[in-house]
Amino acid sequence: MHPIRTMLNRFAPHKWLCVLYIGSVLIEVAYAVAAPISLQYMVDEAFVPKDAQVFLFILSILLAAGVLYIVASICGDYAIGKLGGEVVWRLRMDLFRHIQRMSASFYQRFKLGDIVTRFTADMASIESLIRSAAPFFLKECLSVLLGLTVLFTIEWKLTLVMLVGSSLMFLGPRLLQSRAESGQTQYKEAQERLTDTMDEMVRGHKTIQNLHQQDRFLKQASGHIQRLFTLGLRLHRIHAWMERLPLTALLLLNGIMLGFGGYLILQDDLSVGGFIAFFTLFMTVGQSGTNLTFIIPNLIESGVSFRRINELLEQQPGVPEAASPVELDRQPQRIRMEQVSFGYTDTTDQVKGLNLTIEPGSYVALVGPSGSGKSTVLQLLARFYDPREGAVRMGSLDLRDVRESSYREHCTLVSQDTYLFNGTVRDNLLLDAKRTDEEMIQAAVQAQLHATISRWPQGYETIISQEGGSLSGGERQRMAIARALLRDPQLLLLDEVTAALDPATEAEINQLLEYIRPGRTIISVTHRLASIVNADRIHVFHQGQIAESGTHQELLTRKGLYADMWDKQHGFQLSGDGLHASVDADRLAKLPFFNSISHSLLEEIATRFTTEVCEQGEFVVREGEEGSKFYIIVRGRFAVCKQASNGEEVELAVLQDGDYFGEIALLKEIPRTATVRSLGSAVLLSIRREAFHQLMVQSPQILDRLERILQARMEGHQPASKEGVAP
Repeated sequence: MHPIRTMLNRFAPHKWLCVLYIGSVLIEVAYAVAAPISLQYMVDEAFVPKDAQVFLFILSILLAAGVLYIVASICGDYAIGKLGGEVVWRLRMDLFRHIQRMSASFYQRFKLGDIVTRFTADMASIESLIRSAAPFFLKECLSVLLGLTVLFTIEWKLTLVMLVGSSLMFLGPRLLQSRAESGQTQYKEAQERLTDTMDEMVRGHKTIQNLHQQDRFLKQASGHIQRLFTLGLRLHRIHAWMERLPLTALLLLNGIMLGFGGYLILQDDLSVGGFIAFFTLFMTVGQSGTNLTFIIPNLIESGVSFRRINELLEQQPGVPEAASPVELDRQPQRIRMEQVSFGYTDTTDQVKGLNLTIEPGSYVALVGPSGSGKSTVLQLLARFYDPREGAVRMGSLDLRDVRESSYREHCTLVSQDTYLFNGTVRDNLLLDAKRTDEEMIQAAVQAQLHATISRWPQGYETIISQEGGSLSGGERQRMAIARALLRDPQLLLLDEVTAALDPATEAEINQLLEYIRPGRTIISVTHRLASIVNADRIHVFHQGQIAESGTHQELLTRKGLYADMWDKQHGFQLSGDGLHASVDADRLAKLPFFNSISHSLLEEIATRFTTEVCEQGEFVVREGEEGSKFYIIVRGRFAVCKQASNGEEVELAVLQDGDYFGEIALLKEIPRTATVRSLGSAVLLSIRREAFHQLMVQSPQILDRLERILQARMEGHQPASKEGVAP
């Protein structure tokens, strides 16, 4: 939408303020134009004939007009102040409200810097336009139009010459306009990139400091700041030329006017008073015309800002509210997914033709390998997305027909990434005034959090900062659960709620879930199978569909995918604090390159593994580094990435409990073929090649077989099993 049309639409509801302001501007402009005309009458009718009465009469009119001018100025300032304030306030509210309605796909497309820059820099440009540039533009335009009209009445030939020459004042800015718009857009985009880097630095300051990445972020920020400097300097030069060229043209016009005006006086075609009035009025009109060119850069910047803000306002929610939404019954409902297909992009589907039924009041677990579609199902159940095909039903109602506020009261999601607001514990639990303190304390007791809060000096008034960074992982997770329980949801969705917790805290959270289980439907997505052995139903996902379903014991008996996953995650012992781990010989025997080694030798190998603890974002191996260790994941998730030809990092896989990588390092020291980075707190077991070879000296035939297996693996660059990767 064009900026001027957009602004006029915003002004439309405030008609009387617009009328008051335009009336005030007309009076101000009329006075500014009439004042130079009075000089002609002063000189020709009062000063030359020395007529005191005419002089006093003209002076009285000027004084009365001056008072009217002051009153009009005060009224105009009030009108534009209130009008601008109302429009900017409404625009900010509309933008904020619109962004709140957006779905998850919107926040994937627009980063924080994109949104914040539009809310700050772009909104400031628009506010400046509405409060200053637009009123100034209107006033100067009226001054030019009315002034030219009067100049034609004084001397049309001289006015015509000046009018033709004045086109030079607007020629330069017109030629530079496209460059100014392009430069302004690039400058604002550079501001967004710097804001994104600042946001990442502030949010990840602990990880940056822990991994000593300050230099990398400094280099990244330096590049953005240098680009801002370069673009800003280029934009400044363009704006300077846009302002300087009209002034140069105005000086040229003054010379032409003096020469041609003097000629007209000598020819008796123009009186001296008329020339003085013409000259004074022309200077006023010329200054107004020059002022118009001065604000062109501001208008260009505001136009770019209008387009960028409209880009957000034109985005439509990916999960829209129905035209006539219905309220959801508060009683537990049967959940059905009927032939559901969905993908985050148009080219791939995370779930395909899925049919799933969940009975009310049951505890259901969704498990499966990374990328199998289980988390996507939870996103659909939370209605962060709508299915591309099929329907998700609560009872007989399609979720797309249910009022969002009604569904949010019925359903609450608790994820592993617990977000806590900067405020007190009370603020984070209540969030609104719909619950009492007694209900809040009861929810905290249910979440086994009340005793902890009571030990804090300020209790529920304790300040939480850094998005919950001042609390332990277990405390943050209990806060999230207490916050959910306070809303008494009939459907509780859990997304890897124990993934980042130590074993002791994980056991406590699992006990808590058993305690709050009665009376509500619980759906849990997890990769840690030990936490869902008591689930009423377990659905195992594979490639976007349900591969098998049943209870824990039923699935183990079938010896399918679930049984494989269970075997992969067992055979490890982990201390309560999560700092020490070990693996038994039976678990090692399940690795394809160890399955022919004797049990006694495997027991010896198991003793050579050491425990490594990783924090979020920590690199275990880097692509191109020399490898000397083999790793088994005891707890945690890791991303396997490789650098593409264009320099960008591409994620190949996500590994989790029981997976392994780096087995080629058991053979010889060769460069790692990929990078492995921790996605959260994790525990690994590792063994060095030297320690392994010391044991293999006694069994050369086993070492030969192992070398053949790993050599084939290395040459093919394919996983030895579904558990292994190449780094």
